[in-house]
Amino acid sequence: MTVIRKYIPEWIKEPYRRIRAKLSSIGLASIDKLVQPEEEVKASNDFSVVIAIHDSPNVTRRCLESVEKYGANAEVILVDDGSQLHETADLIFGYKQRNNWKVIRNNEPIGHSRSCEAGSRLVTRSYICFLNSDTVISPWSWAAAKEAFDSNPRIAVTGPSTSRTATQQTIKRADYCRHYWTNDQIYAFAHKYISNRPPKIQINLPFVGGFAFFIRSKLWNEFGGFDRNLPDYGNEVELCKRLKKRGFHIVWTQNSYIHHFGKGSYGQILNPDMMNKKGSEISTYINNLHRKQT
Repeated sequence: MTVIRKYIPEWIKEPYRRIRAKLSSIGLASIDKLVQPEEEVKASNDFSVVIAIHDSPNVTRRCLESVEKYGANAEVILVDDGSQLHETADLIFGYKQRNNWKVIRNNEPIGHSRSCEAGSRLVTRSYICFLNSDTVISPWSWAAAKEAFDSNPRIAVTGPSTSRTATQQTIKRADYCRHYWTNDQIYAFAHKYISNRPPKIQINLPFVGGFAFFIRSKLWNEFGGFDRNLPDYGNEVELCKRLKKRGFHIVWTQNSYIHHFGKGSYGQILNPDMMNKKGSEISTYINNLHRKQT
């Protein structure tokens, strides 16, 4: 089936995707009076959110809009990694001014991982969330992670449910629709999804996706962050491996949700064919790295 799909032209595949997304979006009308639970508001206060940005203003705007809306008490650190577009600079400046967020500017791009590390030096909260700029957080992004950390000091890293990553965290319905939903539809889906989850679900995994990587600040510093010898993406696998060797746990907090478009955080989003190809390459890299380390 995969081989056959490869030869189907894009002008046929794209209408099919849109129809599938439309059907999968039934019942996700915008929720005008959606109120973030108080426990989520309080939990966000314990997190420093580091967002590395290299242009892609369209997805970055959606990310920052969601963080402003549902991460009001978090410490937010934006790392502008040599963005070239005036639109990106204006976007970062506007959110910084409104929210008093911290901003670092690299005159030349140094890459996603190194930018995350630069941002981590300004962290003052107990936990760090390394958040890709091609994500949209939901009202249910913080409490499950905080509860996991508070419940067991051996839990080092957590990751939420999502629409696209190389682990079990991916929710198929959201994956189908990840490029088609508005932010309001994402919030509505998260509300419906979380409402159907039993509370406090924590599933042990070998590693979690790096799109929204929650880690204890103390352990991030103790373990020295990401391995500088590894490429920009997939190095969360290696860090999780080091943590697990020391007896720490990596968990998927199933009753939280952060939407991930996938491979749109650095440069413009690729067309669907290229997106799938790139996603496949990243998944293969991660799987090979994990096999070598087990």
